Amino acid sequence: MRWLTVLIVLMLAGCASSQIQKAQDAARLQLGRDWAECDSLYPDKNRKPVTPRIKCQAAANGKLAAAWKRATGNAPSDMVIHEKNVAQALLAAERFDKGEISAAEYNLEIANSNLEAENQRFHRKAVAAKVDAARQEAAASTSAAIRAATQVRRPTTTNCNTFGSTVNCTAY
Repeated sequence: MRWLTVLIVLMLAGCASSQIQKAQDAARLQLGRDWAECDSLYPDKNRKPVTPRIKCQAAANGKLAAAWKRATGNAPSDMVIHEKNVAQALLAAERFDKGEISAAEYNLEIANSNLEAENQRFHRKAVAAKVDAARQEAAASTSAAIRAATQVRRPTTTNCNTFGSTVNCTAY
């Protein structure tokens, strides 16, 4: 009976996981459609005003985060990095639209912002990999300690035989 309960729980978990994956895939597809719409509305990324293009892309990413949160209960892990990147891009776009910076400076600020965001994502993934490795190592150590502590030890028996003045003992 217990194995049946475990089987049912695993099946339900698999169904939930499958539905979450489908919702995430649908959110990614919608993001692609939304970005394509932004590209069609604002085809020239350097044509003033550029701020509406950045806001359109930010709204598309916001929809992705909302759909992801509905599906999983959590926002995507890179959302904080992305929101900072969008804020930097929006600031650069507003400065470019006001004529405070040139198109080359605007493109450089956007490129630097994107590079910084990629570096942060890479760093987060590297740290997550190290944490995961440490967890796995700790779990392996714990399992080994439990096995050693609970290992059944056979009692040792020693038989000794005397042959004249010689004593021979055997332990098993």
